[in-house]
Amino acid sequence: MATVTMASNIPEETTSFVGRKAELARLEHTLATHRLTTLTGSGGVGKTRLAVRAARQAAAGP
Repeated sequence: MATVTMASNIPEETTSFVGRKAELARLEHTLATHRLTTLTGSGGVGKTRLAVRAARQAAAGP
């Protein structure tokens, strides 16, 4: 039986994800209840990194 690999447009994580468990949990909860979510904050605080981690976890499923 062949293995199927799904293509993804979610960027690869090239560094480890450290801390921010509370922010990640809040974002996951928000995404479960709202289709569109906006992350705001100053440049360089990790908005994209947090979004990529949440997207990867959502794509992986429960």
